[in-house]
Amino acid sequence: MVTRTTTQDYEQSSEAGRERNVPIPWARLTDATPTLGDPFQATGLVAGATFCGTVINPGTAADPVIIGNTADGAIFRHNVRNVLTWVGGPAEATWGPINLGDPVFYDAEEDTANGVKLSTSPLTSTAAANTLFGHIVLMQDEDASDFPKGAALVGSTHVCAVMQV
Repeated sequence: MVTRTTTQDYEQSSEAGRERNVPIPWARLTDATPTLGDPFQATGLVAGATFCGTVINPGTAADPVIIGNTADGAIFRHNVRNVLTWVGGPAEATWGPINLGDPVFYDAEEDTANGVKLSTSPLTSTAAANTLFGHIVLMQDEDASDFPKGAALVGSTHVCAVMQV
């Protein structure tokens, strides 16, 4: 399990038009234990084709509904795992360095394995599609020399600015 890095106090895209806050019942979330600032995925009928966003208000047991920001282009800081492929278990099989522009997926297997909800893996260990969450962009205090993050032969978790899609 990865040590949680606080990310909920960071939102880079505060200009007008970047807020799309919607209520979603806990029962309709892939992970029904929402945490402030974490990514979320709504459950859907088609694997890899549901919507995602960032938890703005996690709700309570008495009112089990989150408020989630689903705005395209909103940029939040999230923990991202550099796994590329999975084998049964789930167990990570291959990894790759994370670079600017890389796609990031909501990955329920990653949450199970390492406590991180986002990875660079487009598929689960059963070859089902993971939902595209966004893309890696620069944080305000980074430059291109901070990339790539991680290595090709070892699994690692990195705090990255992720632009939601």
